[in-house]
Amino acid sequence: MKKTFFCISKSPLMTIVFVGFMAIVTTATAQNDTVNPLVSTTGPNVLGAGRIQWNNSIEYLHDGSNLGVYRYNSHSFGLATGFRFGIGSRAELTLDLEGRYNTFDKANHRFHNTTGITPSIGAKLLLNEGKGWLPQTSFYTYVSNSFDQHPFDEEWSSLVQPQIGFQFRNRLGQSWLLDYSLGYSWNRYSTDDYINFVGQIDYSIHLWDIISEGMMLGFGISNRNSAHVFSSYTEVRRQLNDNLQLYFQVGIQAGFGKEVGILDRLHGLVGLSWMIK
Repeated sequence: MKKTFFCISKSPLMTIVFVGFMAIVTTATAQNDTVNPLVSTTGPNVLGAGRIQWNNSIEYLHDGSNLGVYRYNSHSFGLATGFRFGIGSRAELTLDLEGRYNTFDKANHRFHNTTGITPSIGAKLLLNEGKGWLPQTSFYTYVSNSFDQHPFDEEWSSLVQPQIGFQFRNRLGQSWLLDYSLGYSWNRYSTDDYINFVGQIDYSIHLWDIISEGMMLGFGISNRNSAHVFSSYTEVRRQLNDNLQLYFQVGIQAGFGKEVGILDRLHGLVGLSWMIK
């Protein structure tokens, strides 16, 4: 089933090429970001020793087409909660729990509903702080165990899903940040899969504008969402006080595919982070 969206290609391969290109051509200047938690707790940064952050989010994603027998609508809902633990000055551990509910209707017949829950444990290591042309870089790894229930199976299925990858950040002058990441997840399913290997690649590119010490505005593309599909979005992060950080994403896409008519995709997420310690 062919899908084509306006403005941005959905091909993960094109995204990977773009990430590599930006890593080479972007000029960055390293700065001390510890005074701004919006910067020091995002991207490849890790928490300081002994710090604990609690993250929570609610997510929704809709995908659909309106053409005849190819007509379909899918809805994905996600809830996530997790903790970050600062270990030393260059590492952190994470514990996360994600719940999700997905529906898929085709030609007015609902035939695929799934419910799932995924606990995971992970670690991130800051490899370098970044200087000049060299981006700030971190390596991350996670191991999750996905439990899912499908409509035609009374028992829950279980699948271990390891992940590895890298996160990067370049500073663009005084008020701009370019974040990008590339990773790989084994045993992951995505409705955007057309080649199994490509469908399991994790990617994101995000450009931030530091509007003030307490607010950042960003634009990005990523497949890091509850349905593991391509999504473009706008994100706002707001530091409410020294410990609380509010963020939300919204993305609306529309286009036309030769075989599936008018396509639409809507993505939204609201999250809250609390620096407990």
